[in-house]
Amino acid sequence: MSPERRTALASVAAACVLIAIKLATGLASGSLAFVAEAAHSGTDLVAALLTFFAVGYARKPADAQHLYGHLKAEHLAALAEATFLALVSLGVGTFALLRLTGVVETEVDAAWWAFLAAAVVIAIDIARTVVSYRSARRHHSAALLSNALHFGSDLVGTLAVLAGLTAARAGWPEGDSVAALFVSLLVVLASTTIAACASTDA
Repeated sequence: MSPERRTALASVAAACVLIAIKLATGLASGSLAFVAEAAHSGTDLVAALLTFFAVGYARKPADAQHLYGHLKAEHLAALAEATFLALVSLGVGTFALLRLTGVVETEVDAAWWAFLAAAVVIAIDIARTVVSYRSARRHHSAALLSNALHFGSDLVGTLAVLAGLTAARAGWPEGDSVAALFVSLLVVLASTTIAACASTDA
């Protein structure tokens, strides 16, 4: 396996771990922002999978079983996944608005373990962004550079979650919903970008 593919595969594994941490923490603490961030990591997973195929298998020429090459199926799958994640994000954003307007009332448990989870996520986000960026420069890979940009966006979203948790801890639970709205917007933007690229290449 090439160094580029190993980097891309590590990004896929990291995205899966982050989705699990964010979703579990969000559901346990009642943090809608953490749930939104899990969806955000879902867009990173789609991007990382596309990169994995783009720097390896997907670049193989057409053969008897794949008359039109190997990219089309991957990009069609990415288009479907990006659309699903955008819809999930819109649902989370709508729920956040309902919480902000008082239609739905839920409590956010901004416990120490939620902050610990955020710290772990931030550390992973920084590490994978740096690794992808360095690998992109070393191998002159546009796909890995795109990955690094996605991961940098994920870091911004996690910082928003941390701000929301801090606000909830300080006595303003609505801060979590505000953070969820911000992250939902990031997910929609990321999903739109992936869908646009997939539509162009499909």
